[in-house]
Amino acid sequence: KMTNKAIMETMLGMGEKSKANYHLVECCYASGMFFEQGARQCDCLHAVAPAKIIPDLDFPIQFFNGAEDHRDSEDKWLSLCKDQERSVLKTYEEGDHFFCHDDRFVADMLERMDEFIKKVT
Repeated sequence: KMTNKAIMETMLGMGEKSKANYHLVECCYASGMFFEQGARQCDCLHAVAPAKIIPDLDFPIQFFNGAEDHRDSEDKWLSLCKDQERSVLKTYEEGDHFFCHDDRFVADMLERMDEFIKKVT
């Protein structure tokens, strides 16, 4: 039987990954890999309408982006935050759409998440 954990271990085993990267990827995908569902995932993302939701969230939000990714909305999301004083955006230079799986950024990202949580709680 192939489990999500086994799939992730196989995928991570294909390249050299740090322990931090393993934990980040497992956090992101341990709940399930949905193959051949790209169109449905896009439908879901379009239905979410973050611009309508973000202003109702009464807590700080931490955003991450890669500098080489499509960047049409990052400033918009930040400007919509109710708690603008404590909400933050970090853009990783040379990072693309998959920056959160890039060993160059994983440790920094985890440290920033930890610092952000400690600062706002």
